[in-house]
Amino acid sequence: MFFAARAFVAATVAAVFILGIACDSGTSGASEEPGPDTVRGAILRVESLSLTELGVLEIRDDAGKVWTFEARGKRFALFTPSHLNEHQVLGLKVAVHYHREADSLIIDDITD
Repeated sequence: MFFAARAFVAATVAAVFILGIACDSGTSGASEEPGPDTVRGAILRVESLSLTELGVLEIRDDAGKVWTFEARGKRFALFTPSHLNEHQVLGLKVAVHYHREADSLIIDDITD
């Protein structure tokens, strides 16, 4: 019985730790204002190329403008397509750091 209780506590601690890491932005300046090549908003659409590769991300900023970004198959360690879908469902905003290539907005990084 004692072993089962210890295993349950260890599993609970591990789950909380993993969830904490999954939602960590990975930067120390998460409260900073977005830069000129950063847009913060609510996710409208997530297109994935695979379980780990992002294709397209569409967000709406606070002014109501819709932004469509290309990821071109990049992998973002803390923001898999399924994690972005979770943000969409929960209404959690993300910040997209990007650069321009011709007429496309290319994602460099994504943070909470």
